[in-house]
Amino acid sequence: MTTKIAYTLEKQSPRSTRKNLIWVSPLAMLVSTVANLGLYAAAGRLFPEVTAWPGAGVGQIIGATIVYLLIGTMVFALITRFSARPAHHFLIVSIVGLLLSLALPISAAFGANAPGTEPATVATAVTLSLMHIVTFAISVPMFIRLALD
Repeated sequence: MTTKIAYTLEKQSPRSTRKNLIWVSPLAMLVSTVANLGLYAAAGRLFPEVTAWPGAGVGQIIGATIVYLLIGTMVFALITRFSARPAHHFLIVSIVGLLLSLALPISAAFGANAPGTEPATVATAVTLSLMHIVTFAISVPMFIRLALD
């Protein structure tokens, strides 16, 4: 007598995941934006040059957080549609995206920014990099845990 064990993957239908994304995505945007603005304000109190740098302001922080999380939402929707292991694959894609996004604040410290704008200071580059990490740390678990459950 032989016994076979079949493994089944419990995966939500893409339709229910999309329904969850309707509220998870704006929530992730809101929480990430508030956290980034808090970090920006705290860094500005410790290092005034962070808020004085014209390359990053409140409007840019809000806009960039929303736009990039909209892109993340679309990537998440595509991954859940075509992947058998959406949480695993989204985490990998998100880590690659985070590492690529860190090139922007680092390059701003070396002077690769808008013409006529001075290079960002080290404190500014570190603050901007931390904002990317904070957004990643907030939004990725929210997408994986709330949208897939």
